[in-house]
Amino acid sequence: MTQIATTRRVLLLGALAAGVAACSPFFGSDLPRGDVDSEAMTSTFLPWVNDLRKSRGLPALSYSRACEQAAIDQASRMALADKMNHITGGESVLARFKRMGLPLPAAENIAMQQRTPERAFQAWVNSPGHLKNMLGNYSHIGVARAVSPNSGNQPFWAMCLSQ
Repeated sequence: MTQIATTRRVLLLGALAAGVAACSPFFGSDLPRGDVDSEAMTSTFLPWVNDLRKSRGLPALSYSRACEQAAIDQASRMALADKMNHITGGESVLARFKRMGLPLPAAENIAMQQRTPERAFQAWVNSPGHLKNMLGNYSHIGVARAVSPNSGNQPFWAMCLSQ
């Protein structure tokens, strides 16, 4: 198993806002400022998603740094805003994926409040739309968890799937 990278980000919006789109990795100006702890979780979720796909006769997914960065970005945004939403900083999922250079088609699963990776995964399996994404015609995956004092350190989860 690969080591899970943990990063601590201090989000400084003012200096970056001029040259960065509203939903960039450094966040849009309409999001609150604050600290976010984010973790790349792809190495934890990848075997679970691939086992699920294998049970349905589907090909395995592979790790994508771009998907993982998109997941870290989205989980961090939600944790900062203390709100689970696919639209963050006024930017749609599709616009964000295009800006981040992800091959399309692509999909995103999000969740909040699950304290463990197992619970987040099970929540997605139990949700028809999220399950459809995990079983979709994708090749790559990235997953992240983020917490922020803004959200009372409640976990926010994001999964990105792409071609």
